[in-house]
Amino acid sequence: MFTLVFIPGLLLTRDLFADQSSALGANYPVHHAVTTGMDSITAMAQKVLDDVSGPIIPIGLSMGGYVTLELARLAPDRLSAMVVMDSNAETDGLDKRTQRQALIELSQHGKFKGVTRSLLPNFIAPHHLDNPDVADVVMAMTESVGRENFTLQQTAIMTRRDQFDTLRAWAKPSLFMVGELDTLTPPQMVLDMADATRGSHYVEIANAGHLPTVESPDDVTVALTGFLERL
Repeated sequence: MFTLVFIPGLLLTRDLFADQSSALGANYPVHHAVTTGMDSITAMAQKVLDDVSGPIIPIGLSMGGYVTLELARLAPDRLSAMVVMDSNAETDGLDKRTQRQALIELSQHGKFKGVTRSLLPNFIAPHHLDNPDVADVVMAMTESVGRENFTLQQTAIMTRRDQFDTLRAWAKPSLFMVGELDTLTPPQMVLDMADATRGSHYVEIANAGHLPTVESPDDVTVALTGFLERL
């Protein structure tokens, strides 16, 4: 039996997958990856490998997707399948790295809560901004992760590798999922990963932004359940 490893994105915690881990945990062993205290994607992936024995299926969203792809590169024999959500396989360009560095500097000058509030419209679709069941949950996660880990995680993201070679070499089941209204990693980015991967499945979650696990949790759970059952 494989273990499902849920891997959250930047500034997010295990609560990102609360609905999915609860539903799927009835049938599969579940592990929530640690993504704090480290400044590289490789270190996050290695910690998963150290913390969980046996076969795994990583389920990573955004930064968690970067960790999932790094697991596929480092230890493909340990993975029974993989799920990548609202992420991409490319490295950051200069403009994106500059933007991330500016956010780090802003957060280090006592503006951390302002930084996280400003990021919220990028995380969730506009119609969820006034929904406390979505917006408040996301804000609580960002405050829990905190400023120091924000800096570490942004550094890890800025220094990640391109993973399209990993995708082209991948020969096991894979699911690529994205919110229809995601502006951080638009659907075409995720579709490009699916197109580069043999035998992949692609799912678009309607009316969701960058965090469909919170915005449309039931739809995500149905997609994950169907993928796992096909295995």
